[in-house]
Amino acid sequence: MSETTAARKKLGSVVKRRDMYFHEPRYRDYRWLETNWFTWTIPEKAMRCHLRAGFRTNLNVVESTVFMFDNPKPHAGALGVLYSDRRSHVPMPATNLDHYDLVSGVSVRMTRPLEEWQVRYEGGHDTRFDLHYRAMMPPVHVSETGTASEDQATIRHGHIDQMMHVTGTARVRGVDYEVNWPAPRDHSWSPRPESSSGYGFPMSGNFDYGSFGKEGQDFTFFVQTRNDWKDLRRGTVHNGYLLDSGDLLRIKAGEGRYTYEENSFLVTSLTYELEDERGRTHVFEGTPRSFYGTGAGTLAVVEWRSRDADVGWGEYNWHGDLYELQRIGRPPR
Repeated sequence: MSETTAARKKLGSVVKRRDMYFHEPRYRDYRWLETNWFTWTIPEKAMRCHLRAGFRTNLNVVESTVFMFDNPKPHAGALGVLYSDRRSHVPMPATNLDHYDLVSGVSVRMTRPLEEWQVRYEGGHDTRFDLHYRAMMPPVHVSETGTASEDQATIRHGHIDQMMHVTGTARVRGVDYEVNWPAPRDHSWSPRPESSSGYGFPMSGNFDYGSFGKEGQDFTFFVQTRNDWKDLRRGTVHNGYLLDSGDLLRIKAGEGRYTYEENSFLVTSLTYELEDERGRTHVFEGTPRSFYGTGAGTLAVVEWRSRDADVGWGEYNWHGDLYELQRIGRPPR
C-alpha cells in the first residue's frame, strides 16, 4: 500500500450530502454526463436488473435504460434478454437527483439522505417494480477505495459506489418476484464521450461483486479491475472494498484470474484473490449462471464460493474496447 493510501481518512468519510445532487457541469461541454445507477439481483432465479439514468445536463436530455436478464445460455445475446427498455433522449426532470420522475417510467426518491432510496419503475409488457434500497455502508468515492494498484484505475474522479440491501417486489412480463439481496448502486459525473469504450481510449475492465450469508448480510466484496490487453486472463484490482459483518474495509491488493471459452471472449470461470487492510487473504471462485452479451462485453449473474466453501451470489460485469477485441481476435489460451 502506498503512503498516500495508508494516510487516508476512515473509508467512507469523503462523500457528503451535496454529492447526492447534480454537480456543476463543465461549461458547454456536450460530453458532460451524470449518472444514477441502481441494480438488483434474485439469486435463486439467477436474475439481474440494471437501471441507469444518464443525464446530459448541458444538452437537457437523459438516456434511460432498464433491462433484466436470467438466461443460462451464454450466446443468446440480445435475443435472450428477459426485458429491455432503452431510450436515448427523454426530457430532463425539473427536479434534482433526490426526487425525480422520468417519462420512461423511472421514479427515484432519496427518502433518507445517503442511506435510503425508493426506486419504482412502470414499464411495458406488464413489467413494473417497487423497491426499497437500504445502505449497508456509507457511500465511498473512487478517490478513497484505491488499492496498491490505484494508478491503473480508469475512473479517477466523480464516481461513488455504495452497497445496498434491496427489498421489494418486481413484476417482469407478467410474473411476480420477491427481491431480497444486496446489490450495488453508483453515481458518477465527468465528461464522457460516446465512444467504443466510453472513455476515449482502449479499456478493458470489470465491476464485480459477491455477497454471502443469510440475505447476503454476512460478507460482501466489490472490486473494480483493469485487464491487461497482453493477457486478458489476468486482471489487477485497482479499487474496491469489503464488508465483513458490517465492517467496511479497504482492499490493499488484489488480482483477478479468468478462464475463457475456446475461441470466444466468454468467461466460463473466474477467481479473485484479495488482501484486506487487516492482512487477511480472501479467495473467491465464481461460476456464471446467467448471461447477457452486450457486444463488446458480458454481464453475468455469478455463483461464488469462498475458500471455506461458503456460497454467495453477485455479478460479473466486463466491458472492453471493440476495436482492441477485433485486433486480438480471440483471448489467449
